[in-house]
Amino acid sequence: MSSDRKVVNLGQSAARGRETALYARFRALADARLAALLRHMLDHTDDALFERAEKAGSNQEQRLFFEAMREVRRGRQDFEARFLKGLADAHAGAPMPGRHGAESESSAPDVLSLVDDQDLEERLAIDGMISKARARSSEALAHLCERLDADAGREWATAATNPVDPARICATLEQAAAALHMDIQPRLIVYKLFDRYVMGHLGGLYQELNQLFIDAGVRPQIRPQGARPADQGHARAPRAPSTNAPRAGGLPDRDADEAFAVLQNLLAAGRDTGEWSGTGYAAPETTANVTDVLQALSGLQGQAPAADPADGDTVVSLRPAVLKQRVRQQLTTSAGGAADLGQAEDDTIDIVSLLFDAVLDDPNLPDSIKALLARLQIPVLKVALLDRAFFTRRDHPARRLINEMARAGVGWTDSGRPGGDPLYQAIDGIVTRLLDEFIDDVAVFDNALQAFRQYLEDDCARARQIEERTRQAAEGKARVDTAKEHVDAALRERVGQRQLAECAHRLLYEGWSQVLFISLLREGADSDGWRHKLSVVDRLLWSLDPKPDHASRKQLVTEIPPLLHDLRSELNAVMFNPIEMTKLFKALEHEHIQTLSRGRDQTQALSEPVQQASEQADTAEPQEARPEDADELAPYRERLNQVAVGTWFEFRQDSGKHLRAKLSARLSGGERLIFVNRAGFKLADRRRDELADALRRETVLMLDDNMLFDKALENVVSNLRAMRDAR
Repeated sequence: MSSDRKVVNLGQSAARGRETALYARFRALADARLAALLRHMLDHTDDALFERAEKAGSNQEQRLFFEAMREVRRGRQDFEARFLKGLADAHAGAPMPGRHGAESESSAPDVLSLVDDQDLEERLAIDGMISKARARSSEALAHLCERLDADAGREWATAATNPVDPARICATLEQAAAALHMDIQPRLIVYKLFDRYVMGHLGGLYQELNQLFIDAGVRPQIRPQGARPADQGHARAPRAPSTNAPRAGGLPDRDADEAFAVLQNLLAAGRDTGEWSGTGYAAPETTANVTDVLQALSGLQGQAPAADPADGDTVVSLRPAVLKQRVRQQLTTSAGGAADLGQAEDDTIDIVSLLFDAVLDDPNLPDSIKALLARLQIPVLKVALLDRAFFTRRDHPARRLINEMARAGVGWTDSGRPGGDPLYQAIDGIVTRLLDEFIDDVAVFDNALQAFRQYLEDDCARARQIEERTRQAAEGKARVDTAKEHVDAALRERVGQRQLAECAHRLLYEGWSQVLFISLLREGADSDGWRHKLSVVDRLLWSLDPKPDHASRKQLVTEIPPLLHDLRSELNAVMFNPIEMTKLFKALEHEHIQTLSRGRDQTQALSEPVQQASEQADTAEPQEARPEDADELAPYRERLNQVAVGTWFEFRQDSGKHLRAKLSARLSGGERLIFVNRAGFKLADRRRDELADALRRETVLMLDDNMLFDKALENVVSNLRAMRDAR
């Protein structure tokens, strides 16, 4: 038996241990994709070599490329078989072959002097492929290593052991290319084709493989800059540099990186995974760096048209595809090439666009204010590219500014001429200032925030004075209305079902009600004066009731003089018309004489209808207090009880015009709600039940002006998660 069979491959057991079911899926997907990419590359090799032969400068050079064509055709099957075996060896944990292996000494600085020119040229081509692939996909590759580690339960995936690392794939290529016997020139063309059709698509492959792990719940969230310990001296795949602005301590915001990675993963999960066509992924050959993208956006920012109130301030959301195309046009113009967007920049455009879509869909904002905020999409996108903490810091100046402008805009009512409104002018001025001044210094947003807050402070100071006077006037009116209602209720309670003579009715409701009203306002419902004046009402009503016996009639004769005295003195005190008072007293005297002259039988005959009417009233079901109505209004009434003073409401009128008013005060124990406009003037005075019914019928809406941009971010994350779960 050969001694080779006694050699035990420890690479796999030491690195991976037992293969998981998820890794088996990873291996199958990676092998299928790489094999398809290789076949696609080989399909183009014949044409590429033929085209190069046609351009040959000599017959000898032409014959060289024709022979290479025949060699590729002859050795293609062996080439593919060797490539697939190399992939299998990589998954099995075999050491990386050739100069890319960990044991190779070819990385020593003096090796280049020991090889001939052809070997050097081939090595430079391979190294160039590896470097470009890692630079394009460093972050996705690093994430894949961490997810492979998490699946295996230990750290093993390094640049040397990761089966889909660019170096490992290039080492597999060199193994396979050994089957092709050709000169260095056609071999370099094969390498260039491999770089284009295979290595150029590794970014898409890494994204699809990462998604495989994410869908299985393996490390869905990864800190892009999280450091990992070195593994046995092997270099890890390099990570992408962070574009985060440093915190006060000078350290990068790792929480911001993680949050952005979460958003990227959610975007990737929601995208159509059918981008694979069998010939590769839609990956650009070159990508622009963030500086180029920022410059392109600055060019577009300068072209942003001003909002025109005369045109109705139509809200236009710059869709991601449109914005990306416009950015590419700027990149092409400035750089002279066909540079595309990197994945981070591409994802940032998508996220910011989704954020603005959520802001502009918010029903709390008037359309004219939305139109102004829509012009900030490019400046905010630049902020997000410069500082990923924009997505995590609630106190970020850009977010605070948008929240402040949105909060102020919630209370704005379109009068038909928005350009003449001070608040509209202030927001328009801030937006224009940002478009003109913001290049790459986020402090411009902080300065604009301070300026806008100063405007709001001055504006609110003026409004507070007017609102305070409005509130005081409303409180006074509410006290008057409440006192009148209290007096009316007290009189109705005492009169009950009595059929009063006209003189008595007028004395009570035209004269004595004023006495009660003034007493209630001055002395209150718990005072002796108020109780005494109510007793006068009781005495007057008793004096007009039928008297069934001699004793009661005798008592009436005794009670009439002091009753008339009390009536006259209090009516004089409230300056009741003396002529009217004389006429009413004369008529009252006649009623008292009638009461004294009625006999017992007459008394009983007169009292029976009154008693019957009273009994019917007691058994009748009240019409305005149906339990089902109370139940329907209960939740709306409770909302009104809980809503804070300062909350904005929208009153929808039959004419179609909508008025926005702020809750300024609750009066009469919360039964009356006073509303003012932004200037502090009263717009509405509503009873609680009336307003609760309007909320139920949606003729009045309660608006939300809290942290508009933060709510938009929450909505975006929620929607992306829903899309991911649906997929």
